[in-house]
Amino acid sequence: MIAVENDYEIDLTELDSVRENLNGFWIPENDRNGQEILWLNFESNKNLTDWETIPYTDEIKQTEILPYKSCPTIVTLIKVNKEVQMQFVSLDGQDTTKIDQLTKTKFKIGGTTYLRHKGYEFLK
Repeated sequence: MIAVENDYEIDLTELDSVRENLNGFWIPENDRNGQEILWLNFESNKNLTDWETIPYTDEIKQTEILPYKSCPTIVTLIKVNKEVQMQFVSLDGQDTTKIDQLTKTKFKIGGTTYLRHKGYEFLK
């Protein structure tokens, strides 16, 4: 996990700020020692990315090769009633979910709190 001085709430009405602060690696708070991390990789000025859970292993750190997954869920950041929300699109359908909280080190969505994770250096 990552510790940040002066952790603060991100304004959920500012799309660019939400996108910038969601970028990176996350781990569910209730599974801190888990072997999978969430990787959100929004490109600058683009509001969509894969909702991609990837293994976090020594083998991947050494080889710098991720396993291939077909048909990932796509996340798009959209504004609903002046607040940024996440729209999920997958083969099963789509759903829009409110971001309950976002800071530099954690975000909460759909009852799950994610903590910022150091992730893989080669993917940064």
